[in-house]
Amino acid sequence: MDELHKHLRLHAYALEENLIHLRRTLHQHPETGWSEYKTSETLRDRFGENNLPTPADTAGTGFYVDIQGEHDGPLIAYRADMDALPIQDRKEKPYASKRTGFGHLCGHDVHSTIAYGVARLLHRHRHELHGTVRVFWQPAEEVTPSGAPMILKDGILDEIEAIYGIHCDPTIPSGCFSSRPGAETGSFDTFEVTVDTPSTSHSARPHEGKDTIWIANQIMQHFYQIIGRVTDVRKPAVISICTFHAGEALNVIPHHVSFGGTLRTMNEQLRQQLREYITNITREIGRLNGVDARIRLGGGSPSVINNYQLYRFMRKLIGTQLGDEKFLDREQSIGAEDFAYYTQRFPGLFMRVGTAHGPETSYPLHHSSFDVDERVIAPASALMAYALIRHLRDRILHVKPSLSSAESLLSEQ
Repeated sequence: MDELHKHLRLHAYALEENLIHLRRTLHQHPETGWSEYKTSETLRDRFGENNLPTPADTAGTGFYVDIQGEHDGPLIAYRADMDALPIQDRKEKPYASKRTGFGHLCGHDVHSTIAYGVARLLHRHRHELHGTVRVFWQPAEEVTPSGAPMILKDGILDEIEAIYGIHCDPTIPSGCFSSRPGAETGSFDTFEVTVDTPSTSHSARPHEGKDTIWIANQIMQHFYQIIGRVTDVRKPAVISICTFHAGEALNVIPHHVSFGGTLRTMNEQLRQQLREYITNITREIGRLNGVDARIRLGGGSPSVINNYQLYRFMRKLIGTQLGDEKFLDREQSIGAEDFAYYTQRFPGLFMRVGTAHGPETSYPLHHSSFDVDERVIAPASALMAYALIRHLRDRILHVKPSLSSAESLLSEQ
């Protein structure tokens, strides 16, 4: 571990109590997407209290700060999300959510706290910065439409060279980090199908009307058969139907049926192909059966695509500073993350930090008992601050990998 990283870790551990207190404050007052008013205020107040750069507004409840180095150089960005979930927090902890029906059960309170730690460490060590780091807090990662497109629309990232982000991972041990090059998460689209006919019919005489439930079931079965029959099994994709609403009486075939779910892939071309396919299937089955069958596709996020050079840089950095055993190559996830919008526009790297230390901190993301090992916050802040400093100092994206190193990377996968 080099001297700069040692100093960053020492300063981070000096802030540890403050950082944990901030995380617990955020955890007790969760707010969902586009409503993070108290969350934003709590974080902004910390900047004023510690003579840090004044935050600037973006994307409604979002904000950003620029940590300007004492040396000239490019602009890079570090992102944190800050919204919670509409899920009851069932932990029996003094810092559990105080809002009934809402909880920080995906770790965004931790992400926001780590970003605050990164900003404080970079500000203290700005003499080491060869450029500027824009640290920003994004609203509404968990909802659709999400906050990333609004951040991009505001233009605060137009001039950046690269972007980094981090997410809690309760499936790996505390203190370990993971990532992967290329596609890291799946794309995400919602769909809602409705089947309508002018009137109900009697369950004893279905032939006299239109059996909307039977017709909806035909559409559903076609959806379930797409993966592996229409798609190439070597290209990950999954369609899940998660809601179904129809009728109230046991002897009446309803005039209206609806169902919905999600479509996820790892490939943008396949994503567009499947969106078109399920649209056509819905319309054609409705036409053949003489009913009005419609599908509404919701805009979701594309796949997070990690830049190969940034991945190699971080993998080597963690191995050198923490030990090779602290970096774990991550399997592809079919789950979605709107950090993907940034990696469509800029070279980016999305990291995972392990937060599992025993049963209480190993519940999956979005579980009502989700919690983290808070001891990861300070060292994760130090590591990310160190990586950002090194990125600017070493001009990572201006050093092109050799053919042999590119071949080496492919062989490692």
